[in-house]
Amino acid sequence: MPEIQPNPAPSAKNRTNALLLALVVLLLISNVILLILWFQKKDQVVASEDRVTALSSEKENVTKLLEDMLVQYDTLSTTNDQMRTRMDSLQKEIVGLMDKVKRGNYDVSKARKEAETLRKIMKGYVATIDSLNQVNQALMAENISTKQQLGEMTGQKQALEAKSAEQQALISKGSALTATGMKANAIFQRNNGKQVDTDRSSKAEMIKCCFNLGENRIAEAGKKTLYMRIIGPDGSVLPAEEQANRFFYDGVEGEFSVKRDVDYQNAPVDVCIYWTATGKLTGGEYKVDAYEGGLQVGHTTFNLK
Repeated sequence: MPEIQPNPAPSAKNRTNALLLALVVLLLISNVILLILWFQKKDQVVASEDRVTALSSEKENVTKLLEDMLVQYDTLSTTNDQMRTRMDSLQKEIVGLMDKVKRGNYDVSKARKEAETLRKIMKGYVATIDSLNQVNQALMAENISTKQQLGEMTGQKQALEAKSAEQQALISKGSALTATGMKANAIFQRNNGKQVDTDRSSKAEMIKCCFNLGENRIAEAGKKTLYMRIIGPDGSVLPAEEQANRFFYDGVEGEFSVKRDVDYQNAPVDVCIYWTATGKLTGGEYKVDAYEGGLQVGHTTFNLK
């Protein structure tokens, strides 16, 4: 009986052809994929270039808007200090925003919104300044008319002022107080407390000035501050105990030696004022002047040996 022979194994050539076919298919698939990716990448590049172009254009538009605003700000003029300060501050904001946009480190869409806000504020300033200019023109016209009217009234006003000044002078003169029987002298105090008059400078410890503040029904009643100036033989004012010893009298400012408050009720009142020496007094003539309300109410002198 004859033997059955097994089928022979595929040849090496067939296997090689199959591998080549598979490789071709893989290459075709990879090329298709690469082609698709290339088209996608191209679209992305085009889109990116479009965005860059749009961004650059928007950046130029915002920069131009800000530059135009600065030019317009330079044409605005106002004498209002508060508005001028606010405008200067806003102008600095515009310059700062424009610098950020030019450097490219600021969101352009955000810069556009801020620029639009600044422009609206600027338009408000323009409208306000225009309104103020119109008001100023109206005021200037009114001012001219007012000056004309004032010019016509100047003569009447000056006459009334002169008459009023004369009346005020008469009232002031009539309401001035007067000291009568004014007498001043030096005194010293004994151990028992008794005050003794003296005409010797070596013994003088105090200066006493007494007078009668006369009746005056025109003067305003109430507290009156009496100032006394004691002028020594050398022409200097004897110093007061207090440092704030200056007052106005006869239209000038000077020093006083001592002061005293008196309750004056329009009726005669006796007043004595004492000045305490801070050192040795010298011989010679001493002048004593009393003042109230800036006017002299009395004058006297005395001598020390």
